[in-house]
Amino acid sequence: MIFTSITPEAFDHKNIPNDIHEMNDHIKNLLVNAPPSHEIPFEVLQDIRRQGGGLLAFQPYSDRAENRQVGDGDQKVTIRIFNHDSPDFIYMHIHGGGHCIGAADMQDQSLEKVSNELNCVVVSVEYRLAPTNPYPAAPDDCETAATWLIENSKKEFNTEKIIIGGESAGANLSAVTLLRLKSKGLLYTIKGANLIYGSYDARLTPSAIRQEGSDEIFLLSYAMIRKFRDSYFQGDVDKSLPDVSPIQGDLSGMPPALFTVGTRDLLLDDSLFMFGRWLSYGSNAEIIIVPGADHAFNAFPSETTTLVENKINEFLQSVL
Repeated sequence: MIFTSITPEAFDHKNIPNDIHEMNDHIKNLLVNAPPSHEIPFEVLQDIRRQGGGLLAFQPYSDRAENRQVGDGDQKVTIRIFNHDSPDFIYMHIHGGGHCIGAADMQDQSLEKVSNELNCVVVSVEYRLAPTNPYPAAPDDCETAATWLIENSKKEFNTEKIIIGGESAGANLSAVTLLRLKSKGLLYTIKGANLIYGSYDARLTPSAIRQEGSDEIFLLSYAMIRKFRDSYFQGDVDKSLPDVSPIQGDLSGMPPALFTVGTRDLLLDDSLFMFGRWLSYGSNAEIIIVPGADHAFNAFPSETTTLVENKINEFLQSVL
C-alpha cells in the first residue's frame, strides 16, 4: 500500500505492507553486527560497493552504456549514456551517495531498464565527489551536463524533452540544478523532475534531528547524514543559501515534480516540506508516500517497490 497525498493513514503503522516489514527486518539483520557506516572511510565504502558488498546489490555493467566527456575547457564532465533509437525524451539521472560515494556506472541495470521501459535516452552524470572535491564541485558538474544536454539534445538524440531526477543526494543536486537553470532562463526543455527521498535542507529537518543519539537501526543514520553533510559542505558555507538548501529557493515556474519517500526515512520531512514548497510557489507536484519504508527502499525488490516504480513511470510519461 502506498499513498499519493499527505494523509494520516500514510503514517499509520497498521498500513505498513508486509513486504516492507520483511525488508526492514532484512536491513536490520544485515546491519546489527556490522560496524556503523559513519565509522568507515568513504574510500572503503566505495570499494565495498564496487566489489558487490554492502547493503545495495551489485549491478553488472551494461554493454549498452558508453561514457563521454562534455563541457568546455576545465569544466569537462563525464556522462554515461544509454542511447535509444527514436527516444521520447532524455532522462538526466544524478546518482545518490551523500555527495561522497557512488558513481554513474553503479546502477547500469536499473538505468538500462528505465531506458527500455520508457523509450528514452538515459544520461547519468559522473560528478566529482567530496570530501576531495567539496561543494560546489558536484552542482557545477551537474549544471555543466544539463546545459550541454539542453544545447545539444536535438542534434545528439533527436529530442529536446528532458526530465531530471535522482535519489537522495541525486535528488538534492537535481533540485539545485533546476534552480541554476532557472536563473539562466534554461528551464524551457525540462518537462519534469523525479525526486526520490532527497535532502533539501542542509540545516537538517526534524525527522533527522529527532534521531540524534537513537539506538534504532536505520539504513541512513543521523550520524551518517552529519558525516555526509560536513564532508560535502566544508569551510564557511551558508547553509541557508538556495544553492545549498534548495528548499530556500524561489520554486515558481518549476517543472512538474514527483516526490517519493518512505515514512521510516530520516529524510522524510525533506520530501514533505519540499513538496509543500513546490505547490506553494504555484508549481505542479505529486507525492508518493510509502508507509514504513526506510531510505533506499527501492533498491530492494518487493511488491511495494514494483508498485512505486510503476507509479513513477506513470508520472514520467504523464509530464511528456
